[in-house]
Amino acid sequence: THKGATRWLDVGITEIQPSEQSKLALIFMLAWFLSLVGRRIEKLPYFLLTFMIAAIPGLLILRQPNLGTAATLGPIVFAMLWVAGCKRWHLMAIVLIAVVAAPVGWSQMTEYQQGRVKTFVDPAAADPQVDGWHTRQSMITVGSGGLTGKGYQKGTQTYLRYLPEHHTDFIFSQLAEEWGFVGAATVIGVFGLFLLRGLTLAQSSPDLAGSLLATGIVTLLGFHIFVNIGITVGMLPVTGIPLPFLSYGGSFYLTTMLCVGVLLSIHVRKKIMRQYQT
Repeated sequence: THKGATRWLDVGITEIQPSEQSKLALIFMLAWFLSLVGRRIEKLPYFLLTFMIAAIPGLLILRQPNLGTAATLGPIVFAMLWVAGCKRWHLMAIVLIAVVAAPVGWSQMTEYQQGRVKTFVDPAAADPQVDGWHTRQSMITVGSGGLTGKGYQKGTQTYLRYLPEHHTDFIFSQLAEEWGFVGAATVIGVFGLFLLRGLTLAQSSPDLAGSLLATGIVTLLGFHIFVNIGITVGMLPVTGIPLPFLSYGGSFYLTTMLCVGVLLSIHVRKKIMRQYQT
């Protein structure tokens, strides 16, 4: 237990966060299930069973509590169902149900989580020393970098400790301060190329399982990239979503590297199958 949340397992030499590895485990589970049922996913019982499978790790993660990690599972399920060929109106119905149930979800959030959402909706009303601190300091840090930045390890906002969690959740803010708009845009461009390559693998995979695995992984990493950067520039409420390849943290970094390994294995399998066919 750290800072009011119970998320880690002590394995002696280090601590691991099982909820991070559960993201990739869910992708494998859904890839197996959706490949097994095939076109039957168009039927409502099989469609709903997909969400029941995802609800098992989702509810356990919410109990920690860890709203950010649990929220990551939703886009993964939607994207993989889309690729598997479910009926589109089934997905639209789920979205509608989620909107209607939003007040119930709000009532189940902790006071701390509600404070973050209220800060996002009305930043001016938030206490700049409490709820609004992270967002305000992050936006100031990003803006202070200007076009080309202040230089490596010369970010005053970061090293005078105005920017909280600069090595984990707000690493992009530090990057923008030191390397400016040019550096930040370059990193976003590289992320875009990486995700595009992943989607290409999903499209060209010789089997449905490979397509589903690549889709789930691209959705997972893409969601992390979009939400993390959105938080640092004030577009989204603050939550604990690390930035792939850059944020410090062993459990998520392990998951990220496993995701890359799976994408590479899909590419290798595609080449082997092509050689076999020829």
